[in-house]
Amino acid sequence: MTSRRRRVVVTGLGVATALGLDVEENWQKLLAGTSGIRRLSLPFAAKSAVQGVGEVVEGDWKKIEEEFGRDSSEEGERRTLFGLWAAKQALADAGVLDGQGERDRYGVVLAAGLGINRLEDIERWLDAGRRFSFVKFGRSYTEVHRESIMRNNSHRTSVLIGKVFGLRGTNCTVTSACASATQAIGMGYRAIRRGDADLIAAGGSDSMINPVGLVFFVLLGAASTSSENLPESCRPFDRKRSGLVMGEGAGIVVLEEESHAVKRGARIYGEVAGYGSSLDAYQVTAPDPRGLGAERSMKAAIEDAGIPIDGIDYINAHGTSTKLNDAMETTAIKSVFQDHANRIAISSSKSMIGHLLAASGGPEFVYTVLTVKGDAIHPTINITNRDPKCDLDYVPNEKRKKTVRAALSNSFGFGGQNASIIVKKYCGENSCN
Repeated sequence: MTSRRRRVVVTGLGVATALGLDVEENWQKLLAGTSGIRRLSLPFAAKSAVQGVGEVVEGDWKKIEEEFGRDSSEEGERRTLFGLWAAKQALADAGVLDGQGERDRYGVVLAAGLGINRLEDIERWLDAGRRFSFVKFGRSYTEVHRESIMRNNSHRTSVLIGKVFGLRGTNCTVTSACASATQAIGMGYRAIRRGDADLIAAGGSDSMINPVGLVFFVLLGAASTSSENLPESCRPFDRKRSGLVMGEGAGIVVLEEESHAVKRGARIYGEVAGYGSSLDAYQVTAPDPRGLGAERSMKAAIEDAGIPIDGIDYINAHGTSTKLNDAMETTAIKSVFQDHANRIAISSSKSMIGHLLAASGGPEFVYTVLTVKGDAIHPTINITNRDPKCDLDYVPNEKRKKTVRAALSNSFGFGGQNASIIVKKYCGENSCN
């Protein structure tokens, strides 16, 4: 006798990005090809090597601070507040903000990136010879900036979301570079499927738009240092790309066991069909150029979903606008999908919101769900000089209407960590086909 596999559906969506704090606003701007990349607004930004970023605008940040006044006054870390905003939006969308339900079976699986090291803290701990002073550190470590990693461990956001919104079940944090949020959603999906939870808020929240965070990617040679035409500076799959453009924000979804969602009359956006992950085992700061890790990740998700490769109509690409990733991802897609690769529509959300690093898979999964729900595909903007090594259909510059039965979202991170997740149309207890 075989037991019926628990199905997992999506019932709530929440975002905070450079395109706004509302899911529908984000979606309409994406479909219109609106870039959220603008000039860096940090103090002394004119001296920064990085000028273009996908920053949450000041007015939206103030709105978030007002919404979570106490948390904002006590700590004020952007990553934490982005996560609270997106989680509240997703839980409200799912209709579970009322504190009802078996809350011990409601949980959080959230991605979080590196914490912030403030330059003024580091300066305070140096001696006259500009070396680290243990004595100065010991005397002043309690005075660290409220955004410091010493006050905001990586799990702070997931714990706070669980506490504020009464999600008292499973709670964990995933920190696996740019694959983090897709891994978090995949782990949440599997926790529900196993029967460990009935509802999970999953996704990611991150911001490295600070002096130390920005310089990491400049030193690695991965960041765009373009200072002109900033809305056009993120150019995935384009031969004249200038590197990744940093973004910030959050994307969180409510995943729910199907019968639980149906019983309470929840709106269902789509069904999570499969998840896979892998490790390149190649190099810390570069992907395997053969795309073998990405290939294994996508194949694992497809096998988990139990659908044929020609059942995938759309891919939300990792699409970072870096020479190494764009070519590698194209190679991996061709290897997985063979002849069907040329019939799949592929687009990169990063061309408009930038790279949200650990959180990137969060809003990108939200957009993938909306693609499947509405049969509309947002474009990859700024493709004007096609890279001959990237010769698939990247939906250049114009949105497209197309039936999307199932879609795959990719996230690939430093360290060679890869994650892929599939969402398909929800057709009730029966198959759509």
